[in-house]
Amino acid sequence: MKLLICIAQINYRSDDIGKHIERLKEIIRENRSSDLIVFPELILHGHPSIDRPEGMLYRRVKQYYRSIRDQSKDIFRYIKNIDARVIIGELQGLPGMFYNCATYADRTTLDSYRKTHVHWTENFIPGRRLNVFNSPLGKIGINICFDAAFPEVWRVAALKGALVVVNISAVPRTFSVDYMWLRMKSAALNNQVFVIYANRPGDYFAGHSAVFDPRGGVIASAGTGETIFSAEIDLDDARAWRKDERIYENRRPLLYRDITKQRTGGRHPVRDPLSWTGEPGGDDEYTA
Repeated sequence: MKLLICIAQINYRSDDIGKHIERLKEIIRENRSSDLIVFPELILHGHPSIDRPEGMLYRRVKQYYRSIRDQSKDIFRYIKNIDARVIIGELQGLPGMFYNCATYADRTTLDSYRKTHVHWTENFIPGRRLNVFNSPLGKIGINICFDAAFPEVWRVAALKGALVVVNISAVPRTFSVDYMWLRMKSAALNNQVFVIYANRPGDYFAGHSAVFDPRGGVIASAGTGETIFSAEIDLDDARAWRKDERIYENRRPLLYRDITKQRTGGRHPVRDPLSWTGEPGGDDEYTA
């Protein structure tokens, strides 16, 4: 099964949110024939750590929409109406209590993953579930930026049936692209999945989005500037590689139990302080 993946390596425009949303819609419209369109981390609303204070970002959004949720509803309604399949980074919540999310949207489905491994420089509420998206293309694994540093995140996605795992990021230039690519290549090879890496570009962010095959090879990549590019992947290639290199049938999960026994020193609360009322699945799902 061959899929055409489109990566929109663009940045967030905080100076004119209306034009920014129209640009997102234009990209989606022009590439809706792709099997999947992937945008970077927090591209819908912006990054609170960049647009300080958080309340300023929120007020800018309210100049055009009643709330952040209304802005999300607008773009998701558009995706549904033109029958596209999109993964896009967005905020959910309120200033001081934001979730950093990757949302998958198509004509019939709207599902979100909330970043579980929050970087120590960020102030997000951590998600509590590693999930995959169900789509007409099959199951799609998802993680966000710093999540990529944790091998368990990738393995769980693969064990849940994903042959494609997407990482959306806002990695700055201060963190070497060599490190990020090594993580992506390792994740692809060790889990025998296609990896889609969509990072933000610009003076601050590093760009270098790429598509990796299940052996860790580079299929397509971008530089540091804004660009829209596509790559074709063949899911049968992942299946064939799994037959040649039989990782999964030789796993010994009982030997790995020590991983779950280790205590963590995380700074985040176990119980999320933000409660979404009226939405199925509590903190695990988001519906427009």
